[in-house]
Amino acid sequence: MEVGPARRRSRLRIAAGALAVIVGVLCLLALIAGIAIRRAGNDVAQWHIDPLESTSTGHPNWYRLVPTDAPVDRDPKRDGDAPIYTQSADEVARAFGQFVQSESNVEVLAGAADDGFVTYIQRSTVFGFPDYISVSFIDLPEGGSTIAVFSRARYGQGDFNVNEKRVIRWIDGTTEALT
Repeated sequence: MEVGPARRRSRLRIAAGALAVIVGVLCLLALIAGIAIRRAGNDVAQWHIDPLESTSTGHPNWYRLVPTDAPVDRDPKRDGDAPIYTQSADEVARAFGQFVQSESNVEVLAGAADDGFVTYIQRSTVFGFPDYISVSFIDLPEGGSTIAVFSRARYGQGDFNVNEKRVIRWIDGTTEALT
């Protein structure tokens, strides 16, 4: 038995209405999640960690840049080698801090670049997912300095290499500012 045009339009209206309700509910849930993520507290003791004392998060959602001779358990997929600068750690910290201030959605969680150890929070634009970036500036005994950076996501299992790309961008920006 064939369904008439009026009945077909009625079924389409019902399906469209149901779809609109489902989309509305999903949008509302996304909004609530976004608000909850932005309002979640930040435990300084948990996130303000010296990169030279950090360990794997257990997920592929982090990246660490450390000096080649750093006494850390290195992960070949998640650790890069820190650059060596001819400038002092104070000069590198100043350039680094200035570059980071030019980035969007960044705030200081604890410490200060001028003090040699700082942790930043950078949030994603849409949902405000926080990533924590701890940075140490290290004077070398033979002169010059280096840097250690530990960038990690708070939520999720993976990060689409966002943390690695950020660290490389921040290092490149700092290096450019110093030259």
